[in-house]
Amino acid sequence: MSSEMSSTIKRMEGQPVLFAARPTRLSLQQLNFGEDHYRAVTVNVWRNHALESIVSLANPYFAFGRWQVAFNFGDYDDSLMFAGHAPADIELLWLDSSRYLENTDFASWSEWLLTRLGVLRSTSTAPIIVATWLQNPEQRQQMQALVDTLPDIYFADIGSVCREAGVELLDMRIAVATGSPVSNAAQAVLARKLACHWLPAAISPPIKALALDLDNTLHKGILGEDGVQGVELTPQHIALQASIKALQQKGIFLALVSRNERVDVEELFAKRDDFPLKWDDFAATEVSWGDKASAIARVAQALRIAPDAVLFVDDNLGELVAVTSQLPTVHAIHAHDNAELTQRAMEYYPGLWRWKVTADDVKRNQDMKANALRESLLTEVTDPEEYLRNLQVSLTFNHSPQEYLSRLADLCKKTNQFNLAMRRFSLSEITERHQSDNSCVACVQLKDRLSDSGIIAVMVAERHGDLLVIEELCISCRALGRQLEDTLVLWTIRQMPQFQTCQQVAFRVQHGPRNQPAIAWLAEHLEMAPDAVQEGLNGIPKHKLEQFTPVQSVKLTEE
Repeated sequence: MSSEMSSTIKRMEGQPVLFAARPTRLSLQQLNFGEDHYRAVTVNVWRNHALESIVSLANPYFAFGRWQVAFNFGDYDDSLMFAGHAPADIELLWLDSSRYLENTDFASWSEWLLTRLGVLRSTSTAPIIVATWLQNPEQRQQMQALVDTLPDIYFADIGSVCREAGVELLDMRIAVATGSPVSNAAQAVLARKLACHWLPAAISPPIKALALDLDNTLHKGILGEDGVQGVELTPQHIALQASIKALQQKGIFLALVSRNERVDVEELFAKRDDFPLKWDDFAATEVSWGDKASAIARVAQALRIAPDAVLFVDDNLGELVAVTSQLPTVHAIHAHDNAELTQRAMEYYPGLWRWKVTADDVKRNQDMKANALRESLLTEVTDPEEYLRNLQVSLTFNHSPQEYLSRLADLCKKTNQFNLAMRRFSLSEITERHQSDNSCVACVQLKDRLSDSGIIAVMVAERHGDLLVIEELCISCRALGRQLEDTLVLWTIRQMPQFQTCQQVAFRVQHGPRNQPAIAWLAEHLEMAPDAVQEGLNGIPKHKLEQFTPVQSVKLTEE
C-alpha cells in the first residue's frame, strides 16, 4: 500500500474521534496521522494565559488538514509589547479578558487594545486574530466593531464557541496548575475551532465546491437496489442535506458524483419531495459508471476551479483512496453510517468556514448557471462584438475602492488561474497600498443581462520612477471566456493616475501550478510563447496601452 493511500485511510478512520460531538483529550492524543504535511504555517502567539495544552489537542486536526504548524510563544504579557517580533503567517492574541476588566472598564480596555493592535499592524502584514471571551452581547458587538476598524483583524469569540458546544468555559480550580482558567472540556472544543476554522479561514484559499456521492451519503440505501421510494431519508440525513443546502446558499458549488443510472437519479430528485436538496441545486452532475477521479476532474473544469478547491464526500473508502491517489490535492471526507458525524465533519472541515460571507460569494452559483447560457450563446454567433452586445455586458471600474478592500484581498487569495504574480496580497497589504500616493489599487465589476457577477478583477500597481509595476493581477475564473481580458486589464491600467507619469509598464510574474491562462495572456502581448515568459518583471511599452481600444460593444463606467 502506498504512503498516500495509507495516509488517506488513517485520516478517514480518525474522523469519528476528530468530529465527535464532544472530543476528548485522551482520544485526540491517541491519533497519529504520520508526517504527511502539505503546508508549513508559523503563528506568533501574544498571550496573557496558556495556550500550550490547547495546541497539543489541535495538532491532530492540523495533521488531518495536512498542516504543520509552528507556534512562536511569547512570554505572558498583559501589556502586549510584542517583544522579539518575527515574521509569521498569523498573529494570534490569546487573551484572558478578566485580567483586564477586573481593574478597568470595557470602554477603556478596548480603546487601549485598539492602540496595541495598531502597533502590531504597523509591524506585521499577517492576519491578526484576537481570541478572548467577553461578559455580554453588547461587549461582543463592540469588540467586533473594534477589530473592523483595522484591516485583516478578526475576533475569535471563545465564549460563544463554548456556549454553542454546551461546555463550561472556565474552571478556576485548574488555573494555577495549567496557567489558564479555560476548562479541560473547553480546551478540546477550542482546539478544533482554532485548527479547523479560525486559522484556515485567515490564510488558506477556501474550498469552493462539494463533490457529493449519493447512495449511503445523502440518503440511506442504494438507489439501484431499493428504488426511488425505498431509499431512506433518516432525520440525520435530512439535517445533513439541509446543512449542504445552507452552504450552497452561501456560494459553495454543489456537484453530484454518483455511480448510478442518470435517469434513475433524475427521477429520485423529481419524486422525493422530502429531500431538502433539489436537482437544480447542483452546479454540475456526473452520474455514470465511470471512475470518480475523472468525474471530479471534469467537475473542477466545468466549475472553472482547481481540484484543490474541491471537497469529495463518499461513503466508500475505496473510492476516496482512488480519487486522492489520482488527484492528491482533492480534499476528502468519509461519509459515515451516522449522517450526523458526516455533517459535523463537513462543518469543521478546514477551508469551508468563512470569517465573513460577502454578497459576491452569494452570487457565485447564480453566475455559474448563467455561464451555461453564455456558452450556448457563444456557439450561435461568430462575431465577438455581437456576442457581447447580445449579453449587454457592462464593466464598472473603480480606482479607489475603499469599501471593497476586503473583497479584493479575498479575490487575491482565491484566484488561481488568472493570477499573474501569485502574490496573495493580504487585506493589510492592500490597505497599505491603497493609502499610498505612489500605488494604486483598482477593481472591476462585471454585469450582463444574465447575472451580476460582482467584483471579478483586482489590480495592484506601484510606481518606481518612470516604471509602473503591476504587482498583483487577478481575474476571477467566473469572468474568463467572455473575451474581456484585454479590456479588463489594459483599460484599468490606462485609467490609473500613476500611468500618466510613467514611461513603461511591467507585469510581475511568478509561475504557479495553475496560472497558465494568465501567463498565456501576457505572452500574447509580449509577442512570445507562454513558456518563454520569465519570472520577475516583464515590460510593455507605454504606447501599446495608449493605443489600446476597448471593446466597443461593452458599456464602460467609472465608479
